[in-house]
Amino acid sequence: MKLKTVAFIGVGNMGAPMARCARRAGFDLIVCDRNQAVLEAFAQEGATVTTDVAACAGADAVVVLLANDAQIMEAVLGERGLVQAIAPGQRPIVCMMSTTLPDTLQALKGPIEAAGARLIDAPISGGIVGAEQGTLTIMLGGDAADVQAVMPLMEAMGERIFHCGALGAAEVVKVINNMLCVTNMFLTAEAIELAQRHGVSFEGLSPILAVSTGLNFLTADAQTGRAQYRAWARSEEAYTAIYNVVSKDLHLALKLADLAQLDLGLLKGVSQYVDSADPQAMGRWMRSGQVN
Repeated sequence: MKLKTVAFIGVGNMGAPMARCARRAGFDLIVCDRNQAVLEAFAQEGATVTTDVAACAGADAVVVLLANDAQIMEAVLGERGLVQAIAPGQRPIVCMMSTTLPDTLQALKGPIEAAGARLIDAPISGGIVGAEQGTLTIMLGGDAADVQAVMPLMEAMGERIFHCGALGAAEVVKVINNMLCVTNMFLTAEAIELAQRHGVSFEGLSPILAVSTGLNFLTADAQTGRAQYRAWARSEEAYTAIYNVVSKDLHLALKLADLAQLDLGLLKGVSQYVDSADPQAMGRWMRSGQVN
């Protein structure tokens, strides 16, 4: 099956630039969101816009990029959800690009397949900058034929694409990635501030960390690292949005640990720190985004 029309359910900080990448690649685009300002912007760019999830059911691929399981379940299985609107003979591929747990995917799989559709998990990494540039890392889980069918769409949004295994495998990889990523997000901002207080700029620090054991995705290149912090902390609303996501992701990692009967003390500590809502964190991120 050749994909022609792609629907995005959720076009927030990540979904909006990803949808624009898909449109630039030549896909007909439907965007579904509750934010009228966002919909107006996409309408001006030539996309079909809607607040009704059911209007996405006719697309060849449906990307789900919502904040939490409650939103996902309502959008897919709710009274006006996607599953209810899939017409006989249609076989859309539902691409779960939200970060969730394998158990959630299993709860969705039966109803989605009963409606004639297919489900893969396709979580992402790379932040807002990666979404804007179309350079995301995309992890895929599910049937090999379905993964292959959506590859042109994935290649429009990402540069590094991995098939991790069966349905749910990609979400396991993603949750573990985020467990490490979130720790780096908060600790690197502290490291930048510490260095600069002692007269060492991030631009001077970064090239050394890039070839040393302190390397992470924010320290590999100071310009890119600062751009990430600017995007995350450009406003209180933006910071709150990313904060809510990373807090949720750490709790997903804790659930995975519980399911595996593992006691992960450092993960617990990082999650407790994030949940404490350190009042200095946003200001530190803002300063980390500024070139001195």
